[in-house]
Amino acid sequence: MATFLQLTNRILNELNEPELTSSTFSSSRGIQTVAKNMVNKSIHDIYNSEVEWPFIHSDQTDALTAGTQEYGFQSDARKANMNTFVLIPSDLITNGNFTSNITGWSTTSGTPANASARLRLNSAGAEQSFSTVVNKEYVLRCRTFGGDITLNIGTGSGGTQISTQTLSIENLGDGEYHTVNFTASTTTTYVGFVNSASANYDVDNVQVSENISPRKLTFLSYNEWLDKFSDRDLNPTDTDQFGIPHYVYETFDDKYGLTPIPDRGTLSVRYEYYKTHTDLSAHDSSPDLPSRYDDVIVNRGKYYCHILRANIPAAQLSEKDYKEGLARMRIELINTKDYIYPAGMRLYNTSP
Repeated sequence: MATFLQLTNRILNELNEPELTSSTFSSSRGIQTVAKNMVNKSIHDIYNSEVEWPFIHSDQTDALTAGTQEYGFQSDARKANMNTFVLIPSDLITNGNFTSNITGWSTTSGTPANASARLRLNSAGAEQSFSTVVNKEYVLRCRTFGGDITLNIGTGSGGTQISTQTLSIENLGDGEYHTVNFTASTTTTYVGFVNSASANYDVDNVQVSENISPRKLTFLSYNEWLDKFSDRDLNPTDTDQFGIPHYVYETFDDKYGLTPIPDRGTLSVRYEYYKTHTDLSAHDSSPDLPSRYDDVIVNRGKYYCHILRANIPAAQLSEKDYKEGLARMRIELINTKDYIYPAGMRLYNTSP
């Protein structure tokens, strides 16, 4: 994938101007700075030519807050796909993958440690607490390695009031996955793992969530929400109307709203969106476009530079190359049937 430096130098080379290096890139002057700016401007043009380029597709998961109806889109979101919103249970565990440490876990015995992105227990125990809703059912998932580990679920540190059981293991190499359901009896629940043996037993992939299935949310227009639900939702003191959201709507100030208003903080929503372009700045940064379309960026950048130099014939040629490249991108990436080359050659015959 071409870097910011390489794209800039391709434009400068076409203009017969001195190229930049990684050490001179930040101190560019004159036409060199213009070429850098035109790289970013060209990428913006490409992004703006289509809303749903696949290379700017992304997704986001937002944790919900009890009593909060509206949430902001991602700062880099250009357009959200409102038909992709799914309600999912939030993971209540902090650092359940033990990526580089055991932050978030408290020691109950011995000296728990991190080993190869796992919780290592050797004559040791560790636990974590989290907020729960009384009488709600939760599900714990984890994987264990090495040997039998005791799982304790309680209402206080080291407690076993809710459950205590042995997580047995049969597959020593790949570990053993476990799923345990439990019902919370207090607003704070403790989950702990204990290995009493003098041997290295490990735990990873620890997750706890409310035991509900993912649910696709139905999209409402803002006017539909106003007509059907605003009277109820605009009375925030009536918490009896709160619940599990069923609908999502888009506001006019870069937010989305949920109805009913969430009644708990153990849920999240996941949705898909399309990103805006964030200007490249470092010499080794690269755009999101597939590298086979570098020439589209370069041709657009050349066009702007030729316009600034009043070289109209060269600008027209660069614009023609840019438009042909953009049409090729649409055909290959979006695959709609009504795109044609600027020269008039119809690639997909959709009309007489």
